[in-house]
Amino acid sequence: MNSQTRWTAPEPDAKAEKVLERELRVHPLTARLLVNRGLADPGEADAFLRPGLHRLHDPFGLPDMDRAARRIADALAGGETVFIHGDYDVDGVTSTALYVRTLAALGAKLLYRVPHRKRDGYDLKAEAINWAHEQGASLIVTSDCGIQAREAVSHANGLGMTTIITDHHEPGETLPPAYAIVNPHRHDSTYPFPFLAGVGVAFKTMQAVVRLVRPEHENAFLQKFLDLVACGTVADVMPLQGENRVFASLGLKALARTRKVGLRALLDGAGIDTSKPLTAESVGFGIGPRINAVGRLDDAAIALDLLLTGDPEEARALVEKLNTCNAERQQTQKRILAEAMAQLQGRDLDGLHVLVVASPGWNSGVVGIVAGKLVEAFHRPAIVIGIDEAETHGKGSARSIPGFDMFRGIQGCKDLLESCGGHEMAAGLSLAMDNLTAFQDRINAHAAGLLTPDDFVPRLAHDGEVDPSQLSLALLEEWEQFAPFGAANPEPRFASHTLLICEARRIGKDLSHLKMRVRAEAMDPTDCVAWGLGHWTERVGPGDCVHALYAPQINEWNGRRLLQFNIKDLRRPD
Repeated sequence: MNSQTRWTAPEPDAKAEKVLERELRVHPLTARLLVNRGLADPGEADAFLRPGLHRLHDPFGLPDMDRAARRIADALAGGETVFIHGDYDVDGVTSTALYVRTLAALGAKLLYRVPHRKRDGYDLKAEAINWAHEQGASLIVTSDCGIQAREAVSHANGLGMTTIITDHHEPGETLPPAYAIVNPHRHDSTYPFPFLAGVGVAFKTMQAVVRLVRPEHENAFLQKFLDLVACGTVADVMPLQGENRVFASLGLKALARTRKVGLRALLDGAGIDTSKPLTAESVGFGIGPRINAVGRLDDAAIALDLLLTGDPEEARALVEKLNTCNAERQQTQKRILAEAMAQLQGRDLDGLHVLVVASPGWNSGVVGIVAGKLVEAFHRPAIVIGIDEAETHGKGSARSIPGFDMFRGIQGCKDLLESCGGHEMAAGLSLAMDNLTAFQDRINAHAAGLLTPDDFVPRLAHDGEVDPSQLSLALLEEWEQFAPFGAANPEPRFASHTLLICEARRIGKDLSHLKMRVRAEAMDPTDCVAWGLGHWTERVGPGDCVHALYAPQINEWNGRRLLQFNIKDLRRPD
């Protein structure tokens, strides 16, 4: 852990905490956790603690939903061929699968495609539209893409095709000339929850269509596709509050018992034990990387086929391909990261507000992960660009830090770019290499006007200081209501000062981890584990005191449930 890491906690709001404590009859620390997550209103806090389908908003509240749903319903009634165009990541693949499965069940004539990252590139393109037109499609529905596809939509219009865009990426200054654009981030949107994933928008769109054409099946639809919407929402790192909280909480339960052959095979192939409650980590580290890997290194259509197949043998074969691609992705990522770090070695980081690195031979499907690793290492926004064989063009991915809107920054350089799109914290771009230096200079100048040296200090957020004697198994069991944990709903973390070390030793194959027992006044000795902090045995030992930032957890072992602290950072008293 960086020795300069700053521990941060929200300013306590004792009044709001007291209201929640009284209205919801919860422990004072539970009230604090809710307030820290922006849930000071008792109604919102209660909805968070008790997620249910009845908490979902009316899908017709999304912009253009009435036009979109009725046009799709008309296509079903008229026997038109509908072309579903998705994206090559988990969100795009799950949303495409959701559309295909639902529309097929409603009797639609369908064409569908997720683009090949290298061959087709990102977003709806004229080539895909021409293919669909030749196959007789008259209606295009995008999933998790399209909000920047102005030229492609104009091309479709010229062919007499209708385009409905369903997306969740940030719109540009001008919307595409589509028949309908369903996107909660539209500037004119009044939808109460703007943070849906692409699969969330697809889910709401199909809910609206089912309500129009088969209203008696709406509840069955909701139940049937919670597994897919949970996968895309969690893997796309959407904030797990509001509707996403419902999708993740109910969806992970549905995923554990899913009857979809491909998802079941994927769970088995990832070694995920469905006899225990699934967590967001099950998706984030088990399912997500495997689906993403095949889109990064091969063809995302393989993952889409997996989510659509009903053949167990085919599913197992497809999962093997995903596992192979994931292993290759890990090796490729390791190599590119080492080369990127070598480019930055010796450079004066004080003069770099945004890290920009580029090289031939860097797989454009992996550079986004590497950008994220650079952000972790240097706590600066990072853009990693893979250059084509001719060394004339590059495709890159960007990741950011709090305080810097990467999408807006890149938009300010769009005259230097061939394409761009994304979110505040993550974006993608392509450019001619002749413009690389100018792009690097301009985005750094833009960031220099927004970021200060303080923004580059890594931070560890926690929920405040506590007397550890307040923590108990019963309280942690109460906090199980907060799961699943993820973006905007982190696991509870606290800071405690002057913990007395009773025992301290290194553990793990390489002895890189730390195992301790600590105690405080009115507190029995408690086990602690600190991953990657084994070197602390050289700094402290029994009888010494430390300040600790940790996540209290329940450790289940040998039929017993014990309180344990998962240490995230340590400090010696001044």
